[in-house]
Amino acid sequence: MGGCALAAGLGARPAVGAVVVGAAVTAGGALLPDVDHPGSVVARSLGPVTRLIARGTAAGAAALRAASCGCCAGRGGHRAVTHTLLFAVAVGLVVSLLCWVGGNVAAAAVAGLAAALAVRGALRRRTRGAYGATAAGLFVGLMAAALPGPVAGWWWVGLPLGLGCLVHSLGDALTFTRVPLLWPIRIGGCRWAPLGMWAPLRFRTGSAAELLLVVPALILLGAISACTLITP
Repeated sequence: MGGCALAAGLGARPAVGAVVVGAAVTAGGALLPDVDHPGSVVARSLGPVTRLIARGTAAGAAALRAASCGCCAGRGGHRAVTHTLLFAVAVGLVVSLLCWVGGNVAAAAVAGLAAALAVRGALRRRTRGAYGATAAGLFVGLMAAALPGPVAGWWWVGLPLGLGCLVHSLGDALTFTRVPLLWPIRIGGCRWAPLGMWAPLRFRTGSAAELLLVVPALILLGAISACTLITP
């Protein structure tokens, strides 16, 4: 609501369907960086297929971190390259290109998968999580396919996806572990230098502080991005 009010003030008039698609893509993108962890929601979303992808990503990220910085050997692949600004930008650009070329079909596939992932994350402790994720994915995907699409095309879908990835990394930067957000820039002689909040203000992953601060921020930014980046 707040994001749409801001968009109206700026002169944008996004269609309801386009807003739903944008919000779903942002929410799904906010879980994507954890593809480097075999136990994450992303890894469990499509069973053995995504678990294999997650294991491969974790192994590749760990090898990249060890090869580019000897002092980081042994730290594993979690919260490495997928938790960087460069990753968020790269994913956004790739998806934008895909949706620009593929049009409604590509936009429907991206939106459906993102919506399913977002709902799966919200219902991960419930037995109905898989059914709810499937239903949400089909609904949002069909909505995107049925829409005539914005005048400028569907290229903008990569923007909320990249924003979701970035917000995830920024949220993890508030925790004790922190993230190498500016990789591959050297900071203090290390390309993987963890960046984050001032130590006394950090909190643990999964804590009440994360639930009360990071989750509302994701929802707000998702609404703002969906409403301000779309001008049909």
